[in-house]
Order: sequence, then structure tokens, then C-alpha cells
Amino acid sequence: MGGFGAFALGISAALAARAFGPALGRWMRPVALGAVKQGIIVAQGAQIRAAGLREDIEDLVEEAREDARQETQTGKQPVTPVTPRVASV
Repeated sequence: MGGFGAFALGISAALAARAFGPALGRWMRPVALGAVKQGIIVAQGAQIRAAGLREDIEDLVEEAREDARQETQTGKQPVTPVTPRVASV
């Protein structure tokens, strides 16, 4: 496309945007609003799930601490986890 063709295409796009812009804007606002609402709903759901996961982890840590306390009081040796070795290549 030559220089004049690109210029004509730009002018045509500007005129079309001016003619259809307000109608397109009125149509896009509800779409954008719906997308923002869905984003908020998804974010709230993620926060709720994260809070539940945090509680589960806190409960697990507290249970492990309690088990360690009981093992110390009864004289049992705490179990030391074995770390697997990875062979280097």
C-alpha cells in the first residue's frame, strides 16, 4: 500500500470511529462493567480459598507441634525425616 493508500485508510478509520464511536462506547460499557464484576467475584473467591488453605496449614502445623510436645514428654525420640539425595549428572 503506497503513501496515499495508507493516508486514505487512516482518514477512513478516523471518520468511521467518529461516526460509530459513541454507539460502540455505549455498547462496550456494559461489557466492560460485566468483565470488571466477574474479576471482582473471582478475586473474592480466591481470597476465601486462600484463607481456608491458610487455616488448614496452621492447623497442621499446630498438630505437628502438639505431637512433638507429646513425644518429648513421653520420652520418645522425634522422628527425623530422611532427605533423599539427588544424584548429580
